[in-house]
Amino acid sequence: MRKFFQYVLMTVTAMMVTSCASDIDGALVKTDKSRTQFVVGDFPAFRDSQTRTVGTEDGGKTSWVDGDEILLSFTSKILGEQRATLTKTSSGWEIKDSPIYMREDEAPAVKALYAPNYEWKDNTLSLKDGTVEGTGEYIEVDCDVHSADEIIVPFNNATRNYSRLRIATIKNEPITVGTEYFTPVAGSREDSKEYSLTSDNNGNVFLYGSFVKNSTVTIKYNGTYLANHAFTGTTENGKSYALDATVISENSTDDIGTAIANKIADDKTNINLILTSEADENVFENIQYGLMEASNGTINLTVMGCKKIPSSAFKHFTMLKSITLPDVEEIGEYAFANCTRLKKVVLGNLTKVYGNVGKKGIFDGCKTKDIDLVLSKDQKVMNGGKTEGGYCWTADIT
Repeated sequence: MRKFFQYVLMTVTAMMVTSCASDIDGALVKTDKSRTQFVVGDFPAFRDSQTRTVGTEDGGKTSWVDGDEILLSFTSKILGEQRATLTKTSSGWEIKDSPIYMREDEAPAVKALYAPNYEWKDNTLSLKDGTVEGTGEYIEVDCDVHSADEIIVPFNNATRNYSRLRIATIKNEPITVGTEYFTPVAGSREDSKEYSLTSDNNGNVFLYGSFVKNSTVTIKYNGTYLANHAFTGTTENGKSYALDATVISENSTDDIGTAIANKIADDKTNINLILTSEADENVFENIQYGLMEASNGTINLTVMGCKKIPSSAFKHFTMLKSITLPDVEEIGEYAFANCTRLKKVVLGNLTKVYGNVGKKGIFDGCKTKDIDLVLSKDQKVMNGGKTEGGYCWTADIT
């Protein structure tokens, strides 16, 4: 049997229904610390045995902490609706707003809600300023009213009537999440919506609600796509799902090649990297090493941060299906030579591209008719000519 935390309900002076008390002549009882106890169950255990994990497991919240709030609603046939908020402190749970009045001859219906994005405003449940529906838990339970002396709040037995999507990505960074046909908990389904979220210390952002067949999720960082997913069926209530939008950093691993190889071993085909602006040939050799075991034409590679692509950097990378280089400004000759399975290339604002156009330049040996080349909307016109002893296309300064 799970343990319960038992706390005394603290009350504050209130003006609520005072006039009614004299009319009913003692039939009302005001909850106070001397008589009413709230027995609050442990925070519900949503274990990772139900979670499709990515990297380090993260079951989310697992216990009550100071500052947590429980929203209470009391419904009486005679007294009507009353609202209160319990706040967890170091000494227990304290009532934050008005005390509750109960009739001695009636047990009201009491509901409890843990929803950190919501609060009572003018007796109505409302989103807190700066929060968005679908980005926090929304756990409801019916309370057991034994008497005015004791009310049981059985959160330990609570279940989610929605699913949770955990998106594993970069730590402590702003992330843009786009959804289609997602129904946020306590909200309505929208054809499309964009969420601006900030990842936590573990590199996670969360969505709470329901996805249906063909619902999609796309993840972007600084405008660059990290991942996208289409659901093949409706998500299950109470189940937690995980989406991999993680990024391998040149500064966070001693061997970037090993980190990539581990992804390939886990059957990952979307590889996201952040390199320094001056990443050299050795870095790209390590990237090639990490991708060696990938099948031809299967890898979608995104490389952020890098300003200059060395000559032959991705030469003979037959495993590449697509490559995205949002920050690149300069590309060396034969950079993508003999990438025979390449289908899409996305580039940033270029200033120099080396390579003789007569030999297909940076795409020498590639099936260029099959490549979807996407340039920045701000890309300048490129003019060809001799420069620095070699053939180079440069940005037109006019």
